[in-house]
Amino acid sequence: MYRLLIVDDEPVIVNGLVQLFQEQTQFDLDVWKAYSAKEAVEIAMRVKVDILVSDIRMPQKNGLQLIDEITYYWPHCRIIFLTGYSEFEYVHEALRKNVDNYILKTEGIDPIFQAVQEASSRLDEENRRRIQAEKAKVHFQMAVPLLKRELIQKVVKGEALGSLLSQPRYEEVGFGIDADRPAFLLVGRIGMAVEAKTKNAAQAVQMMFINDLPNSFTCEHAVLDDDLLVWLLQPGEELLDRYRRFEPDDVLHWQGMMSYMRGILEQVQNECEELLGVQVSFGISGNLLHQWNTAGEQLNALRTMLHSRAALGQQMVVAGIEKAKELEEMLDGNSPLRQDDMKFDVIDRIHRYISEHISGDVSLTAIAEEVHFNPSYLSRYYKQLTGQNLLEYIQAKKLEGALHLMQHTNMKLQEIAVRLGFESPSYFTTFFKKKMGVTPQEYRNTQ
Repeated sequence: MYRLLIVDDEPVIVNGLVQLFQEQTQFDLDVWKAYSAKEAVEIAMRVKVDILVSDIRMPQKNGLQLIDEITYYWPHCRIIFLTGYSEFEYVHEALRKNVDNYILKTEGIDPIFQAVQEASSRLDEENRRRIQAEKAKVHFQMAVPLLKRELIQKVVKGEALGSLLSQPRYEEVGFGIDADRPAFLLVGRIGMAVEAKTKNAAQAVQMMFINDLPNSFTCEHAVLDDDLLVWLLQPGEELLDRYRRFEPDDVLHWQGMMSYMRGILEQVQNECEELLGVQVSFGISGNLLHQWNTAGEQLNALRTMLHSRAALGQQMVVAGIEKAKELEEMLDGNSPLRQDDMKFDVIDRIHRYISEHISGDVSLTAIAEEVHFNPSYLSRYYKQLTGQNLLEYIQAKKLEGALHLMQHTNMKLQEIAVRLGFESPSYFTTFFKKKMGVTPQEYRNTQ
């Protein structure tokens, strides 16, 4: 599944394209929309974008400027431009920026479908090439310098990084993390059969992570156990500045950057499962700046949380430190039967989230972030426990809500569509008729 982002300052065009793509069963796409370049950049700062379909002429920031922002976060994103103009300077600049396609809006929808299909095929080919390259690298063991590993072990035991780096023993190590700048700890746990848990597998996951990590992060890493991986990560100043410009508040801009990190981890998890046959869960610490002495405590909380989630049969988890203790309090002291019941607590939380957000964002990405899962894994986990597809459940709740509102209120159909999170009244009508065999108005006339 690829994520498609459609951007245009004309809502009728965006909503129309979203509806058309959602109706095309041949596309396996998670479709997102934005009504401005600014809104598109905000989305790219939170989730991975695979294909961008954008108007080239928009107020404040045009499409050419937008792709510089998008490809900063997601370099492999394929770009398709829509325009009402056939102007040489735009075409020339688009070609210089390696844009995949340049389509006049007057050409209709079929060229857009074809361009997205071609972009998906290019992404498939790039993924195949990347995986082939990874396969070649995985055959070589990753040698972790002993002194760096020793440093990380001491940091996670609570020793201050600044003091350690001043010691003669470590002066020449070339440790990339600056103790006086924001940094965080990432803990990974490999979930697979015990006999398969080898240091080679751990090193292969390390290599996969490093290859997917953008250059805007500095990273040092170690394997503490055969299935427990630790990274110390530090965002570069340019990346920090981008999030500060978007949200000056320190806490909020840090939360935004952690959402970006979760998007990166989603890609790492998917590639590890596809290439290595392993499911990896991640725990993310808080900002360690001025709190290096808490690194050991945070590591233990994250480690415990990941092991507890694995004991419940939950793999491909992505959770922050703020949730680790909360989750452990729920699990602490439970009997095996109660722990089995806890598996369905996730399902209850999913259903509660959908119920509370039915008029807003009930995308797979949003639900996965709520319950701290990889989006792709969440679909499988939900179906494994319930026997039902998650999308089918969401659609059933929307239909149930529509029937209730039409039977028990005098709300206009347009208001019902908005209440239930439909992109437009016409899409609500299409959805309802597909499910019930009649339009909403025809149904209401029978009541």
